[in-house]
Amino acid sequence: MKNVKWYFDRLSKMESAEVLHRVKHLYFSTEDKVRYANEPPEIPEFFRNNDILRFHQLTPRLFEIEANEVEAIINEAEKIYSHHWNIFGIPYNPGPQIDWHKCPKTGNNWPLKYWWEVPIRDGFSIGGVKFIWEVNRLYFLPILGIAYDLTGLNKYGDKIFALLSSWLNANQYPLGVNWTSGIELSVRVANLCWALSFLKDYQLSSEQVKLLNDFFWLHGRHLYRYQSKYSSNNNHAIAEAFGLFLIGAFSSPIPETVKWFSFGKQVLERECGRQLLPDGGSYEYATTYLSFVFDFFLLFKLICERLEIAYSPVVELRLASCCSYIYSLMDRKGNFPNIGDQDSAVLINFGLNNHENLKSILNTGSVLFKKQHYLTDTFPDLKTRLLLGEEKFNSVEFYPEKVVTSTAPTTQIRLLKHSGLGVIRRKDKDGEVVFVGNATPLGMPPLYAHGHLDALSFYLSVDGREIFVDPGTYLYHSGGKWRRYFRSTAAHNTLRINGQDFTSMPGDFMFGRPYTITHHSLVREAGSTKWCAEHDAYQRLTSPVKHRRTVEWQDETLHLDIIDAVATERDCFVELFFHLHPHCVVTLDGQQAIIENDGIKVVLDIMKSLEIEVFRGSEKPVLGWFSREFNHLEKTITLVCRQNLRGNIELRNSISIFRG
Repeated sequence: MKNVKWYFDRLSKMESAEVLHRVKHLYFSTEDKVRYANEPPEIPEFFRNNDILRFHQLTPRLFEIEANEVEAIINEAEKIYSHHWNIFGIPYNPGPQIDWHKCPKTGNNWPLKYWWEVPIRDGFSIGGVKFIWEVNRLYFLPILGIAYDLTGLNKYGDKIFALLSSWLNANQYPLGVNWTSGIELSVRVANLCWALSFLKDYQLSSEQVKLLNDFFWLHGRHLYRYQSKYSSNNNHAIAEAFGLFLIGAFSSPIPETVKWFSFGKQVLERECGRQLLPDGGSYEYATTYLSFVFDFFLLFKLICERLEIAYSPVVELRLASCCSYIYSLMDRKGNFPNIGDQDSAVLINFGLNNHENLKSILNTGSVLFKKQHYLTDTFPDLKTRLLLGEEKFNSVEFYPEKVVTSTAPTTQIRLLKHSGLGVIRRKDKDGEVVFVGNATPLGMPPLYAHGHLDALSFYLSVDGREIFVDPGTYLYHSGGKWRRYFRSTAAHNTLRINGQDFTSMPGDFMFGRPYTITHHSLVREAGSTKWCAEHDAYQRLTSPVKHRRTVEWQDETLHLDIIDAVATERDCFVELFFHLHPHCVVTLDGQQAIIENDGIKVVLDIMKSLEIEVFRGSEKPVLGWFSREFNHLEKTITLVCRQNLRGNIELRNSISIFRG
């Protein structure tokens, strides 16, 4: 019955054109299953030996590389060479003969059946599908390529092709879990392309050329035949377009590759203006997804420039906006509000995780857009050097040692109206305080797949120490109660009425009727700043309830008043949630919560009428958990403040910040 309900809910999100599109895919799938039941696809010869020379334009030779950096890369390459991998924090060694269908977390095998019939949404019988997909993204190939470039040792280049041969033999088209998602195909293509870009003096054999020919053809054909459109036109559509663009750009032109190239380029240019918002945020309203999506458009831009392909000006404009957006939200230590889903995805493995990549994006943006203040403490990171090259670096006139930091107290505000965020940043000689108010829409319609129920929540960082945080995501398909919790209203620093979420969650990547942000403002006055937001989520209740949150920031005292105005004609039960970073230590003294984190003290003064309860690592109810990245779970402290009320009430709580 659960599956029937899910399909009904999913169908309700589709317009008639999408239903026809999916019927067409069903027809294609049935046709392919019959066609390839007894014999593999016929693959034309379209990738030739000299085609690899075009890949060499992707990455210039490394420069300014130090001995410890070389050592770290070679050590990582050696682990990869001996099949010692890390999959979402799980040490994984599949042995000499890799089973590309074995889940690294559960040890269960995904069925080698026709790809359309693989039950990828069943995260419990075999394991969450992201774990097997992560193995098959071939993230280890670029590191092997870099190791070859640094050492000239053929063994690293040979290993790339040994892994490629093993993968193709185990994933004969169209069988298995690794053909079920277009985004996975495209990430594989991208990591192989960048691995090849480092093989500048490597001599390809005819067998290796055939491996590339077969790999690119099967991936390109599948991506073009099964396009993500309509309600699935999200980051998956961007990824699929990028994979087709790559194959078309770096292969010999035949009718199919020309078609793939044209389609991929068209979609990337169109979606750049749609999925990257004018203020630089992501249309999926998930902050760390921007780390993943940004790189598709950045690499598209760089490829076009190196191959002398004209591209839409919107790409440059949106990339510049994204860098400004990231800079506005990031604190001095590189911490970043984790709003919406977080699945730790990167496009190409340059040795950076999803969070570290945000700093790399700023480093790259500092060079591309000549913004000295974007430079981070990791400049010039390896990824930025690999992508831009020495010539691009030499074209700018600034380097980190020239950055001058002002010590005079200043308060900067920014209302990111498209992304739904309000940022207040106060800098002084002791450091900085960053407050981010969240008035984001639920997510990208109509599924709102990667949004969380986090309206009117907030984030606070003091001198690079995170205090009030968004707890994260943890798991997707295999999440069960954890998936429901981390997306829920209770998992965010906001207010819940009558124990009800802002809306229903009919699926792991689907919400019910969306709420609307009815007001959002950020106003600077003499000595203070006021952030204000309101939503209509609880207007649907039998007895409607209005909720407006105002945060008043006092500069001189580093003091914030959080005022929750609740209006209702009947009794209602109100809960306020405060989620703290795991490094925080909390002491309750009456109605004061004294929060300490590495020399920073924050006092949360709670109204006397509110009952306080502290949770840490609780499973009944699920509260007091933090997930820094995908498949990571640790205990933290959540404060819950409760009260029954009626009428027009203001709940006034305050935060005072003290430095040690």
